[in-house]
Amino acid sequence: MNLFKRYLNPLLVSAGLLAMATLAGCGGGDQGRDPILGLPAATLSSLAVTPATATVAIGAGQQFTAIATYSDGSAQDVSAKAAWTSATSASATVNAATGLSTGIAAGNSSISATFGGKSAAAQLTVSPATLTAIAIVPLAPAIAIGATQQFTVTGSFSDGATRDVTAVSAFASANPATASIAAGGLALGKIAGTTQITATTGTLTASTVLTVTPATLLSIAVTPQNPIVPVAATRQLAVLATYSDGSSVDVTSGSSFVSATPASATVASGGLVTGVTFGTSVMNASFNGKTASTTVTVPAITLVSIAVTPATASIVVGAQQQFIATATYSDSSNAIITNSAAWTSGTVANASVLNTGVATGIAAGTSSITATAGGQSGSALLTVTAVAIPPVLNPILLGRAASFGVLAGTSITNNSGGTTLVTGDVGSPSQTVDPTQAAGFTNYKSGAILAGAMTDLQAAITDGNSRTCDVSFAGGVDLGGQTFGPGVYCYAGAISITGTLTLNGPGVYIFRTALTLNSTVNSVVALNNGATADNVTWLPVGPTTLAANSVFKGNILGQSAAITVGDNTTLLNGRVLTAAAVTLRNNQITK
Repeated sequence: MNLFKRYLNPLLVSAGLLAMATLAGCGGGDQGRDPILGLPAATLSSLAVTPATATVAIGAGQQFTAIATYSDGSAQDVSAKAAWTSATSASATVNAATGLSTGIAAGNSSISATFGGKSAAAQLTVSPATLTAIAIVPLAPAIAIGATQQFTVTGSFSDGATRDVTAVSAFASANPATASIAAGGLALGKIAGTTQITATTGTLTASTVLTVTPATLLSIAVTPQNPIVPVAATRQLAVLATYSDGSSVDVTSGSSFVSATPASATVASGGLVTGVTFGTSVMNASFNGKTASTTVTVPAITLVSIAVTPATASIVVGAQQQFIATATYSDSSNAIITNSAAWTSGTVANASVLNTGVATGIAAGTSSITATAGGQSGSALLTVTAVAIPPVLNPILLGRAASFGVLAGTSITNNSGGTTLVTGDVGSPSQTVDPTQAAGFTNYKSGAILAGAMTDLQAAITDGNSRTCDVSFAGGVDLGGQTFGPGVYCYAGAISITGTLTLNGPGVYIFRTALTLNSTVNSVVALNNGATADNVTWLPVGPTTLAANSVFKGNILGQSAAITVGDNTTLLNGRVLTAAAVTLRNNQITK
């Protein structure tokens, strides 16, 4: 044992000395620059961050790299050793240890790296979130023939948000003979079978299979049950069919109707009941071998008078006016009897009238429009004026504002998570939730382009207000239910639109109001016979409010008042331009 230790100790000492010499020759792992060898250590000369500029969408990431350059010309990736910071964390954040940056909100931020006493930075631009995927629901539904199925489309965006994009999606059925699908995603089963339903949003698509199953008719029901219909008044019956799959379908249009006692009440082929004399009558309906009935009661009251409204009206030759007949009974009750009354025109050379109460101007002059029912009658006076042939109007030129679908001098407020889609440029210095835009258009928040558009907007308003009025009215007007030809229409009071306003014929239309412009829920501006939205201009002095679910056409030019566009309202071929504020909510605006 002692002999073994005698030789072991010198060997251990020799091995230790050899290891120390080896480490000294390697420079201690510092690229051979160890002072042991007498060589000076390289010093850090500079630091650079790459890429120098980058752009990401909200929610997307960008990896930055920090490169250190030393005095001996060598370079080293020090990304994992550097300290990373973001100058504007509201727009973009950065992992302090790795240099991985993430877009938070549209804007810009300087991404900096610090290492060895040196600093460097890169610029990161965060663009609005982009649509990355869509999904259609429900998946693989089944409906009976004649039933409907509403499909919805959910979009996933680069910022991780999901939104309902049904309103801006296009739908198609691979086999429309089996099931058709409307623009809003409502499918209708037609014959038994299957079809692929496809939704397209931008360049993205999603699909599902819709199965249409046969259904057996179980029963039908007539509604309302036991209605009361006064003399000369009307009431519409409806027939609902119930099928073996549990569905109910309105089959009124395909049903036949018979009145058991037509002396008391009659029923038309479409189910419209008219009271004749005091009494009752059973109304029988039949559909595909099934029958149902309801009892109509005509009360023991007498028709006292008929009022026709409006009492006076004026239209131009070729235009139409809807008159309403209202009956008053002996018990002081009232009923609208427009569709059951007999209508006549006192001077048919000047105006004609349909049995629906719609009068048409034939020639300049006046005519008494009379409704008769139950031995009573009422009249209104219709004045027909000749159509003045206006000089050809030049359209109002928007100049640099023409590329904008939405332009606001102060601010744009858009609902978060909504489905607003603007096909056109957007401009405003302050925007709450940037509206989604179709490809190829720009959102301007400052700069010469925005300033130029605002200047040309005011020039266009001045031009429109300088045009000579073809029609001037000292009060306000409800344009709903009326038809207008091209011209300049000036009103001292407010303009409202209830129902449908029809603009008929090619040419320039200018509507000016010294007060407000308002449309009601579900109102429509319709263009017929060559009228185009680009040639329709609205010039309100006061605020504009377009109610929910309305369909508006033309350019709204606000000089200094706000414009509010209601929920799900569309401006297809129109613009919202004002020097003040604009409020949007789930809208489609196409310039």
